[in-house]
Amino acid sequence: MPLAAMVSMLAALPLLGGLIRGDWWGPAAVLIVAVAVVSALYRLTDRNAFPVPFLQLIVAALLFTPILAPGTGFLGIVPTAATFEQTWTLFEQGVHSINTSAPPVAATNGLRMIIALTFVVFAITADFLAVTARCPGMVGGLLLALMLVPLAVDGGGLTWGQAAVCAAGFLALLATDMWVRGREWGVRVPSGHDPAGRFSAGAVQLGTVVAAAATAILLALSLPLMMPSLRTDAFYTMADGNQFASNNSVTTTHPLVSLRRDLASSSDRTVLTYRTDAEDPEYLRTFVLDEFDGENWTMSPVHTDRDARVGGDLPLPPGWSEESDTSVTTRVSLDSDAPRMEFLPLPYPARTVEVSGDWYVDPDTLMVFTTDTPPTGFNFVVESAENQPDAQDLANAGAPRSLPNDYLRLPNGIDDRVQELTDSLTANADSAYARATALQDFFTGGAFTYDLSPPATPSDADPLSHFLLDDRIGYCEQFAGAMAIMARQADIPARVAVGYTAGQQVGEGRWSVAVSDAHAWPELYFEGSGWVRFEPTPASSQGQGSATVPDYTSGADVEPEPVPEPEPTDPSGPEPSESPTEESSASPEASDSPEDEPTEEAGGTAGGSTSSNAMPWWPALVGVIAALLLLAAPALTRALIRGSRRAALASGGVAGAHTAWRELRDTCLDLGLDWVLTESPRATAARLGSFREDGSVLPGEAHAAIWRLARAEEAARYAPDPETGTQMAADLATATAGLSANASGSDRWRALLLPRSLAPWQRPRTAAEAVPATS
Repeated sequence: MPLAAMVSMLAALPLLGGLIRGDWWGPAAVLIVAVAVVSALYRLTDRNAFPVPFLQLIVAALLFTPILAPGTGFLGIVPTAATFEQTWTLFEQGVHSINTSAPPVAATNGLRMIIALTFVVFAITADFLAVTARCPGMVGGLLLALMLVPLAVDGGGLTWGQAAVCAAGFLALLATDMWVRGREWGVRVPSGHDPAGRFSAGAVQLGTVVAAAATAILLALSLPLMMPSLRTDAFYTMADGNQFASNNSVTTTHPLVSLRRDLASSSDRTVLTYRTDAEDPEYLRTFVLDEFDGENWTMSPVHTDRDARVGGDLPLPPGWSEESDTSVTTRVSLDSDAPRMEFLPLPYPARTVEVSGDWYVDPDTLMVFTTDTPPTGFNFVVESAENQPDAQDLANAGAPRSLPNDYLRLPNGIDDRVQELTDSLTANADSAYARATALQDFFTGGAFTYDLSPPATPSDADPLSHFLLDDRIGYCEQFAGAMAIMARQADIPARVAVGYTAGQQVGEGRWSVAVSDAHAWPELYFEGSGWVRFEPTPASSQGQGSATVPDYTSGADVEPEPVPEPEPTDPSGPEPSESPTEESSASPEASDSPEDEPTEEAGGTAGGSTSSNAMPWWPALVGVIAALLLLAAPALTRALIRGSRRAALASGGVAGAHTAWRELRDTCLDLGLDWVLTESPRATAARLGSFREDGSVLPGEAHAAIWRLARAEEAARYAPDPETGTQMAADLATATAGLSANASGSDRWRALLLPRSLAPWQRPRTAAEAVPATS
């Protein structure tokens, strides 16, 4: 049973295969196998099972240190205070990766540790439920919890292969339990001599199992097709809608997490369709992220009150003093299969919104949101102003006067090289507009690569500077966030918008927006024009295919009116258009092969080893454990049979007598003693108790125990109302202990490691081949 519980846990590992990319399962597999082997070996002693979980925890801790926290343990394996400190660091790294990444997440040491610890706890729990408590069906609850993870996190759900492997492991556990319980009833004594009848009965049983399994699989596959509400992303949709309101402050799913999830989704379902009278529709903005905490862009809380309720004209956009003369009407239809939207996707700047329900507007960002749970598949109409400023107006814009300085604020700790890069790019720019276009051209000039699965950032590197100066591989989140930071460094108010591109035109004035059109872009503020969209993400077949660079950003040569010169920048820097590229190509850490994925290093260790050199030996460890498990398989199998038989002796009776006699026979075969089929139980007892090749004699108490077992077997075979006795378990233990003590050391070791009773060719010998018994 411990091995069957191990198989069920190993079969659950593929459930996370779609959520994590790279090498992540090794530590978890090693710890699962280790705790299972500890349980199996300890239970060979037939002692109380109470210490098993504690022994498993000790072994798991000894393996955890060299595998996941190398260099921190005493003698390399015993955990110390440094081990626990590094474990906490890895845990924080793993949680950060989970919170800031969309599936599939790059495998890091932090994620490996979290997964390994989760599975080792599940493996210990499964061993207790299946082996100690004898309730293997409850292990299904653990497997169901693991199944809910990909269903709730990834809209793609589970593949049939992942579910089938997990189900096969669980069925193997249940089948093993049923076999063990059947063995506890003793050896089945055939009631007849008709082999054909026995074969037909087995065929009927096998057919019943196959029919039940086929019916279950057919229902599992067909029911979701008949009931659309049971689609694979139902749990994901419920988990994603965690919006709530508290004290008039609204919180929602982190916009960047939703963005990554959409872009990484294997599905390209339609999110919405809309009709518009604009020839070149604007992006549909959902969220505005205005604060940078050093690692991520976040959204300031929005509040609800009576004055913020949507109705009539919306507030004027920041920086606007009067209404625009031109407007665009957009009629949006949200798809019924799309997740619920608490924030409406709107072209900026929206002037009026016609939508049913209670909706509110944030005056600083013009985001429109609700505190209720919105329905799916609803429609709304938005009228927006055209936001296509003239390049000359942007070039002539002076210092921002109607905007707080918060949009220039950056935290301490940003790599100084990022500021140096910004200064070098904008050194020759005469206006904020020229600095903005120089930054945009830097990203779209061909030096960067768009990739939805960029290599992981090494844990000793700053993500921002690593993206800008080293690998230069990312997707819209990295491009938008990096340009917004550099714009603030260049004294241009900036923020990040999240939503969708205009999508694909599907008819006259009709457009369709899919999951793959999810996007992030920077908005920069210019006095007189307000917030203006820029596009640093490459817009090509190798980039965000539906992204478009605004026309007003192509006038970098427009001469502005005289404005005060900014503070001098780095005078020794090379030409702005060449410096970043040359620096990147000269950097020894530049990523030449995007497929190589550096992982987080196990933080806090001396020397700063990364996962590529911290665990180069664990595959060998897996191989060694697998080899040891293979070598121990005969002994474990024999112990399983022995344990099931001894458990069946408590009931006594005919079945108990047959079981005890069968176990005595197998013990003799394991020790190399003869067992003659034609002998009666009394003759066998006499031979075992009186004859040895070396002249030794079986101890008296063992001989007496064998005689009692022989008489019980005779009574079970021939007596009409047999009395088999009640001490068969004690007699069997005494008899097997005496036979083992009287055997040579080599026979005992061979009986333990290579039990002959398991080999089908080790048949009991006939009377002609056996040595006759003597008195």
